[in-house]
Amino acid sequence: MPFSTPQPLTQRLRLYWSSLICLALCGLSTAAAAQAACTSKALVSGFFSNNVQIYNACTGAFERTLDDAGRIQGAQATRIVAGKLYVVSEGNDRILRYNASTFAYEGVAITLPTGFGGTGLAIRGDEAYVAGYSTSSVNRYSLSSGQFLSVAVAPFAAGLRGADNGAVFGPDGKLYVPGYDSNNVIRFDPATGVSSLFINGITSQLFEPRGILFEPGNQTVLVSSEARGEVQQFNANTGSFIKRLITGLARPTGLSYDNDGNLLVAQQTGVSKYDPNTGASRGSLLVASATGLNGPTFVTVTPAQAVIDSSQVGTQFWIGGVGQISGNSVIFDPMFSATGTAFGSDFDPLQVVRKPWGKLQIDWTSCTEARLSWDSTGAGSAGFGSGGYPLVRLGESEQTVECKQVGFANSPQLKFIGGHWYGGEARSGEGLLVDRLVDGRAFVAWFTYRPR
Repeated sequence: MPFSTPQPLTQRLRLYWSSLICLALCGLSTAAAAQAACTSKALVSGFFSNNVQIYNACTGAFERTLDDAGRIQGAQATRIVAGKLYVVSEGNDRILRYNASTFAYEGVAITLPTGFGGTGLAIRGDEAYVAGYSTSSVNRYSLSSGQFLSVAVAPFAAGLRGADNGAVFGPDGKLYVPGYDSNNVIRFDPATGVSSLFINGITSQLFEPRGILFEPGNQTVLVSSEARGEVQQFNANTGSFIKRLITGLARPTGLSYDNDGNLLVAQQTGVSKYDPNTGASRGSLLVASATGLNGPTFVTVTPAQAVIDSSQVGTQFWIGGVGQISGNSVIFDPMFSATGTAFGSDFDPLQVVRKPWGKLQIDWTSCTEARLSWDSTGAGSAGFGSGGYPLVRLGESEQTVECKQVGFANSPQLKFIGGHWYGGEARSGEGLLVDRLVDGRAFVAWFTYRPR
């Protein structure tokens, strides 16, 4: 079948680039509106309310409770890792797992020893370090399997008593654990297994330490003192006392930053905002009594998420397959489609469902031209129908030049086919990616659209 000579690459891409320029300029008018929406959440653990309350992190508006099935008893630390939310449930010795985007319950991640009194949770890779208040120790578990690995910090090591929920890894890779009953903070080095005293709270009257928050720059660290009603600042390297950043608090516990750079402090009355440099009040984010929050122990702010432009979630569709090269043709049978999972951190390969879509055939007629045909009919197919149209290369490659030099009839085993092919200007916005494999087969991915 005759084909027209393909236009120069610059002409074929001109419309594409002009569209990108328009998108970039026109997008400026909608940027402000997209930024106005607040997508981050403030997750506040309520020890006595046996739940985690979810608030709008910008306005403090109450949105919902995390779990109404009674699974959380004595909510303590919360951590978000790889799209999952982990909640320490002290009262029933469990660490529970939820989807960090939808907050759907996904099961028990770790079962702790009875009476362990889990409070803090620090995660490093697949290792979960869990602080036990009742045992004054820290256990190490596999986060993926929940299997117990070892006792990381032995009971009462370095004078630790009442290991609390602020346990966290510092920028130096070491674990820092507040001792609620010992009025200190200990430091554990996973590389050596050695525990040592980091902060002696007696010198600064750091009584009943709870939250630990390393400040930007990693030179200083904040620790909340529940009994003193203060947030104190220390040298992050030596543990030496620097100053009392905030005073006059109502039994402060958890510390965090919001996405605007405010320092958030959970206290008996709710969660308040402060200037992270001066400690000056910036007002209340939320009031505990207004939403049933009882005994705040921890606060976590989820990352701000982009507002999805629903107009860009459309009908784009990929299918792929592998076929044997035979003469000047390749038959890809079957082609496969994939469904079942989601974008970004919600992608889960275990949820991918692959099904046979149908058959694809490409017959090459020159170094730059081919004929595409498909058959997606009958049982065991997606039922898209059958059809075909001519293809041209989007842009020539070195193999294309070599093919032209030796002539199409003399080009062995279709060595020139690797690259991008499409149906010309009439089908701009749809195309195929072809790759020639060393074993005489070819791979194709067809970027097209779902039927109407």
